[in-house]
Amino acid sequence: MRELEHISSYLETVQEQIRWKRARPVLVQELERHLEDQRDDFIREGKSPEEAERLAIQDMGDPVVLGAELDRVHRPQPQWGLLGLTLALACAGAFLRVFITNGTAARSTPGNALLSLLLGTALLLGGYFLDVSRIARNALVKYAAAVALAGMLTLVSLDGGIFRALYLSGMPHYISLCWPVFYAMLLYALRGKRWKGCILAVLGGIPLAFYCAYWISMASLLAFLTTGFLLLLAAVWDDWFGVGRWKGTGAALAAAASLSALVLLQYGESIFRRLTLVLHPELDPLGHGYFSLTLRSILDGVEWTQGSAVQPKGLFFFETQLLPALLAVRYGWLPLLVLLAALSLLLVWLLVRGLRQKHRLGRLVVLAVTLSLGVQLLLSTLLNLGFTLFAADLPLVVGNWNTVVNMGLIGLALSVFRGGSIAREEPVFSRRTRRRLRIRIEYQ
Repeated sequence: MRELEHISSYLETVQEQIRWKRARPVLVQELERHLEDQRDDFIREGKSPEEAERLAIQDMGDPVVLGAELDRVHRPQPQWGLLGLTLALACAGAFLRVFITNGTAARSTPGNALLSLLLGTALLLGGYFLDVSRIARNALVKYAAAVALAGMLTLVSLDGGIFRALYLSGMPHYISLCWPVFYAMLLYALRGKRWKGCILAVLGGIPLAFYCAYWISMASLLAFLTTGFLLLLAAVWDDWFGVGRWKGTGAALAAAASLSALVLLQYGESIFRRLTLVLHPELDPLGHGYFSLTLRSILDGVEWTQGSAVQPKGLFFFETQLLPALLAVRYGWLPLLVLLAALSLLLVWLLVRGLRQKHRLGRLVVLAVTLSLGVQLLLSTLLNLGFTLFAADLPLVVGNWNTVVNMGLIGLALSVFRGGSIAREEPVFSRRTRRRLRIRIEYQ
């Protein structure tokens, strides 16, 4: 096969100029396909196979020059700024967990804080160097594995012993922070399935939502439902399923309304009571409103930079989620506002970069990570300001395992940015066209 050898030698020369090993197979495959198409065009024009191949290679240009140009364009895109900001926030969180909570019941030991920082850094870098194309491969299988894990944990929760210890450790909650990413994989796997894909996308969120409701808390359930709905809305707005933007959006809104009605039927009274006490904690000063009223009264005395004149003891030191409030009490509002501003900058930076991505699953994965962190940031901020709607950890700051999981998620988002130039869409398998049997009857 002379022509294959010629094309292979040309591609080999091009490949030698590309230094990023991960980019080589992707670019060479595309180049080979283009060369073969050009060769076939010349053959259809009447050229011999040898001449057609020679002309195709000639039109492509010098392989060294072409390889150098591909090497210049397709290189890993370092994310030093986002990496640095993430690591800085994680280090600040470890410092605060050790020194700000010193002397309280929620004190974190230096060993635990350092271990979580090291594990989180390992996950951050592991996700950062991950091939973004691997996320798209067998996306449905990855989602099924997440559902299987959720089902297994739900079943073992009925037992005691080590599984009860697992529950008390909070590990099920940290695992649920990854559910939006797996749900994004499901949406990606259902592209081109039309209305069947829309229905399966809605039904696919139910097992993960049930896990949050049964294993963890209503807060986790509402957080996942909110994030999942926004991911579904982003998918139908880009017409992933092929039913049309407005029809898909209408279906997503109808599904969200139905699920919201079910949640309200089950938890409506509790949600209404929570919202009422968030806005008016004085209605229950001796019950659930006591905590909010006391925390607000303490924060009212906090100065801009000097903190509170009176250091409270034993009031809210039993919950690690209130570390930001303790920071404000001891050192004033300015350090807390700087910390919240840095976290907000990280999320906005991730969101803006993510929406610019051309790779569909990569864009949705970044959106899932950003929304997951954003919900945590919002709920934690409200909690620490005295609006106790739900308990939540401040991302990268509060909680050792929570920091580890958050850093891993951010690393996954950064891998999308780093390898965006070589990310390619997986093929969409559309429905088979139905063949119609036509019978023609002629009368003689």
